[in-house]
Order: sequence, then C-alpha cells, then structure tokens
Amino acid sequence: MHAFANKPGNLNVPYYDPESLMKFKQQAVELPGTRKDDTETGIFRSALSPGELVKDYPGIKTVYDLLEQGIKTNPNGPLLGHRRVIGRDKTGALQWSGYTWETYKKVGERRLNLGAGLQQIYTDVVGGDAEDKYNIGIYSINRPEWLITSWAADAYALATVALYDTLGPETTEFILNHADVPIVVTSIDKVPILLKLSEQIPTLKAIVVMESLTPGATNGPSAYSVLKQWATEKEIALYEFNEVEELGKQNPVPLRLPVPDDIWCICYTSGTTGNPKGALLTHANAVAVQRATEMTIPMWKDDIHCSYLPLAHVFEKVVINSVVVKGAAIGFFRGDVTLLMDDFTTLKPTTFPSVPRLLNRIYDKINQGALESGSAVKAGLFRMALNSKLEGLKQGSLTHPVWDRLVFNKVKAVMGGKMRFILSGSAPLSKDVMAFLRAAFGFQISEGYGQTESTAGCGVTWPGDYTVGHVGPPIACQEVKLVSVPEMNYNANDNKGEIWIRGHNVFKGYHKDPEKTAETITEDGWLKTGDIGSIDEKGRIYIIDRKKNIFKLAQGEYIAPEKIENTYIKSNFVAQMYVHGDSLQSELVGVVVPDPEYSTQWAKDHGLLPANTPAGVPLNPAQPPQPHMVELCKNPKFRKAVQADLDSFGKADKLRGFEFVKAIHLEPEVWSVDNNMMTPTFKLKRNEAADKYRPIIDALYEEVAAAKEAPVEAPKAKL
Repeated sequence: MHAFANKPGNLNVPYYDPESLMKFKQQAVELPGTRKDDTETGIFRSALSPGELVKDYPGIKTVYDLLEQGIKTNPNGPLLGHRRVIGRDKTGALQWSGYTWETYKKVGERRLNLGAGLQQIYTDVVGGDAEDKYNIGIYSINRPEWLITSWAADAYALATVALYDTLGPETTEFILNHADVPIVVTSIDKVPILLKLSEQIPTLKAIVVMESLTPGATNGPSAYSVLKQWATEKEIALYEFNEVEELGKQNPVPLRLPVPDDIWCICYTSGTTGNPKGALLTHANAVAVQRATEMTIPMWKDDIHCSYLPLAHVFEKVVINSVVVKGAAIGFFRGDVTLLMDDFTTLKPTTFPSVPRLLNRIYDKINQGALESGSAVKAGLFRMALNSKLEGLKQGSLTHPVWDRLVFNKVKAVMGGKMRFILSGSAPLSKDVMAFLRAAFGFQISEGYGQTESTAGCGVTWPGDYTVGHVGPPIACQEVKLVSVPEMNYNANDNKGEIWIRGHNVFKGYHKDPEKTAETITEDGWLKTGDIGSIDEKGRIYIIDRKKNIFKLAQGEYIAPEKIENTYIKSNFVAQMYVHGDSLQSELVGVVVPDPEYSTQWAKDHGLLPANTPAGVPLNPAQPPQPHMVELCKNPKFRKAVQADLDSFGKADKLRGFEFVKAIHLEPEVWSVDNNMMTPTFKLKRNEAADKYRPIIDALYEEVAAAKEAPVEAPKAKL
C-alpha cells in the first residue's frame, strides 16, 4: 500500500498525491487469466483498486447524500454565488455587481421548500398521486435556481430532464414528450417557447419561472399579466420560483429519499443523427464516479468552481457533485463565455473543468500575445522560458523558480490568480496545447475521457504524469477491455480495439428504447463505447480512432471521417471541417469553415486582401460572416493554399492515400446550434451537413473526376 495524504473533509478514503502516484510502476493492471482469445484483451483495472471496483462511501450512497455531506461539513460556508446587473455605464454597457452568495444551510432549506412545493403542484394541478415518481424538466442556462431544482428533485426521488439552453423547438418538444414531463422549471425567456409548444406536449401542465413576474409595469401590460393570460389560454399553470418555495414552506411534504438504483437524471445525448437518446443515469452511477475521481483529483473545502459548462451535460453535473460533497463553492458565469475571463478576475476560481475549444482559444491568445507583442526581445524571452519549462515537464517539474516569476505569473493571472487545477473533457485536447498550457500555467492539467453512458467517467490522467497523448488509466469504479475491430484493422493482440467498459458508472439503458440499449450494452454488462483505443505498458488509455460514423469508399476501404477531421483541424486555416465520402465514390471531399483571424492576416500578407482590410474576428453564430471573408472564400488562390496546408498535415499524420481530401469548398458561415449544423455539445450533425452541401459535394466530385481525366503534360525534352 502506497502512502496517501488525507486532508480535512477527505471523507476518510485514500487520496494519492502526485508523488505517491508516480511510485506506481503501472497505472492499470491486466487481471490474470482474463485474456480469452485474439478477439479481446484481458480486463484492465485501476492499479489503485485492482481487487474490487470502488462504489460509494459509508453513509453516502446517493446524490442527495453528497449534498447533505456538504451541508454537514460547511453549513455556513458559501455554496451558490452569482452576479447581478446593477445598472449601465455612460456607453450603455451593463454594469455588474460582485458575487452574492448563499450558504449551504440556506440552499439546503430552499431545495426542501421547492421540492415540497413541486409535490403540491403535481398532486393539485397535474392530478398525480403523491407516491408517483415523475420527471422534472429544467430549461435554462447555469444559475442557482437550476441546481436548487435538481437538488429538490433528489430529495423526493424524482428524476430531472435537462434541456440545453440552445435547443430548438423541435428537439425541445421531442424530449419533453419522450420523458413525459409534467412540470418544467425554466428561465423567463423560454416561457414563450414552451407555451407555443404546449398543445403538442400533452403531459405538460405547469411551468415554474425562475425570475420574478411580480407586476410592476406602469405603461401597458406587464410581463406577468401577458404570460399569465397566455398560460391560462393554453391551460398551463404558471408559477414564480419563489412562489413555489413559499408554497412548500407553508405545506411541508415528507421527504421521499432516493435509493442508489433510482434514476437520478435522464440525460439526452445530443445525437448527430436522428432524435436524441435519453440515457438513464442512477444515483449509484453518479456516486461511483465521484468516489473514483476523489482518489486522484479531489476537491477541497476551500475550492471555488466556476460553473459555465452546460448543466444539461453530465460532465458539469458530476463536477458539481465533487464540489458539494466537500463543502466547496460554486460561482456562476454571467451567461456569456466571452466574459468568462472577467468573471474569473472577480470570482478567482481554483478549479476549471473545461473543453478543448475554450482551452484552444486561451492557448491562441497567450501564444499570440507573447509572440506578437511587437518586441523581438519579449518574444525571444517567452520562447526561451517556454522551452525551458517544456524540458522541465519531461523531468516531472511543473514550476521554475525564475521563469515563473519573470514570465508565467502574468499568464496565470488571466485565470484569476488562484487556479490550481484544470480538467479537460468532452473531446481530445491536442498534445501541443496540453504541453503548452502545463508549462505556461505551472499547475496540474488533466485530461478526462468518458461519455454520457458512462456518467462522464472512464479515464483521467494522473497528477504528476506530464506525458501527453493519453487519457490516463481506467478510473477505479470500472474495468476496461479492448475488442478487435477487424474491418478497421485493429487487433486486440496488438492491444488495439474498441473500448468496452463495465462497472458502477455504466448507465441503466436508454429511456423507452430497449433496442438501442441492447446494441450498446452486452448481456454481461459491457458498454460498447464506439471509441478505438490502445493501452500502453503502464495501463494508460490512448484514443486513436472512432468506430461510429465509419463508411466504405467504392474500392472497399473503411473511412473514419472524425479521425481525418482531427488531423486537418490542426491547420491554422481551419476553424471547422466536414469530411465527406460514400460508397459510390473512391475519394473524399470536404467543406472547410476558415478561421477568420488567421485567414485574414495570411491573405493580407500574401496580397489577396488589401492591407487596410479589417482584422478577422472570431466566429460568432450571432453575427454574419465579415464581407471580406465571404469574398476570400471565393478566391481560388486562397482555396489552393488551404488545400496545400491540409495536404501537409495529412502527410505529417501519415494519412493513407485514400484518406486525403481531394477537393474542398470554403464556407464563410460558422456552423452552430442555431443553424442546426451542430449539436448542443458542438458535434457536427453529419447528416445535416451532407444534405446542406449536396449540390456542392456533387460539384466537388465532378471537379475531382475532371482532374483525373485531364491529360498530363509530358515533360519537355532538354536540348
């Protein structure tokens, strides 16, 4: 048994500090006798608990228990914080307060009052029985009322159904119908959407509005009266959040505490094809993931978490569980990611679960700011400092006594100054970005791997391990094996194959979809992730490919488009990309959304745009593309340059000949949730892309065919 450090509030379970973790020769071990044949590897478990899969804590079995532990640990400490609009400055810009906090004790009381009030509405308005277990909808951005609603549901063994703030009407209607939701707790901006849809959602009987609707307008009808009248016409009961809390306070209802196997939430996966699927996640799933991550990347009582990743996504939900069980604080962003760094300055968070698209943006800003500072001396100093720290990482050191003080403390200040840990999840983070950020920030940055069906957990890199490219070993609540995928030439004998996981974090199945459930979970409990991985000699998992979304070309070669897109996205020209192919064609073509900032500067440097052209601005779904970008995307010279750059990255990543994109179209308009090209978790909807660009794709294939048929000019003889 290796030594571990116990800190106050550590729940009396092993926590391994980085020094202790690095004493393990292996991070995961293959269980003896579990390798059956050449179609599967053996079963791998975390080296921290190879004998049994961790599950929960003494006395803590449900998400309700996690919050109760936080209330017990830190009753008068801050739990939920938010900023309020306090006016406008002379330019009309909003002015914001600092963070206003509510304590654990106060929030605990509010969620019980709200829960009792919701039960009253269910019996009196919906007409249900007090013993019924039903689903509560939550539809808003991250804010205190979101979590209070979720915790209220926990107290009465009710499941929550979260809707992404960015969902369109069709998906909203589908989810609420599919989950038979009778009550939705929502922000005021979503009320009109719900009322418009209410006739198509027969189970919906009541809406609880997070904001106050108290009449106060002096000119014309108030929002309260308009919405109230509209709701009455639609036969929907409309309540204020505070009103429901008071209702519950005056009419307490006995708690109905959940058991571990109760459904905690129905988490709808943002499918890239077809309707979303509702993953049934239990309280046991949630506690198991929290318990496993506690062993290597715990939260502490004095931590401050900034909640900005959508709470409709399970990644943010499990992070919240780790925060509250320790009695730590949660501060909410203002709803605008572009203001996040300003929120950091005020909040001074200590931990930052994030996603690659935001970390890539931070990387770009730091890199460009340092290397394009206008001073060759400063740029040279930054490169020297960075290279020194990158070498230090290879020796296991995150800090440097000189370079941190001279260069990188200023970089760390952009994160608020107190950051100690970043966890990247939801998609792969490039090796270069990971190494750069570790060197620049000088604190632990880990990468996690998981999916909704595994309650966000599968693997996470260990603190102290500064190698890149992997997602760490399996977390200790589950086990992993690799299964051969012969059609993609991945063989378990080479320790490569589809990642299958089994354990306490694996979901119960898809809501009302036994067929999809049977396709995803085997009879003996293995979850087929669809990801292709390898496991190294230390037991660390590498994600190398994706099984889903593969297709055959006309010559019979299998293509994994996401793998190819991940190669091409490394190009500075590329902001977004769609690789297309089908069984009737022998080549690939693609659609590229160029990065306006890099592309504009490149085009000015190469004479394709006038020197006085405005600088490119980051892609924004709320703004149309800049006029010069629309014109640049039509420029054949620019298109040729982008194609050449893609080819260079394809060669560097050793793509096979048939994996190269042979022709591209440049699209100036960003793909987003708003234009139905992206899911709420920012995955490309491939079917939508294929339909939208069908005429362009056909034209690209004609171009490829013409190029193949064009005569090759013979070289001229030398005289």
